[in-house]
Amino acid sequence: MLLPAATKRRRQGRRPRHTRTGITLPRADGRTIAARRFRELVESFEQELGGNLSEVEQSLVRQAANLTQVNERLQADVVAGVQIDADAMVRISSEARRILGMLRSKAAKNKLQAVPNLQNYLAARYGKPESEATD
Repeated sequence: MLLPAATKRRRQGRRPRHTRTGITLPRADGRTIAARRFRELVESFEQELGGNLSEVEQSLVRQAANLTQVNERLQADVVAGVQIDADAMVRISSEARRILGMLRSKAAKNKLQAVPNLQNYLAARYGKPESEATD
């Protein structure tokens, strides 16, 4: 079956909706102000958490960035005098706070595990003292 030239062009020019890094949405090429703000939020949250995050933590960071951005938009609407759903704003901010709290607690646990105590450091650096090695 032969397709008109316009249909062929449209099919060839389509971008895949699913990529290795997630779903790409139409017209979401990352150049909008919202897309740049989203990347800034993700980078700042990852930096605050110490980087080197697992896939689950990265997903939580993206969710928190998204909710933070929606909350910022709602706050801008309040300042502009636009009528908003206050209940939705409270729920969105609470969910963002909950996700960020989970990430902070995970980051705190990771930092505690990463910091060696003096005794372990000396044992790793110089080995065990001879008095302990013979016991």
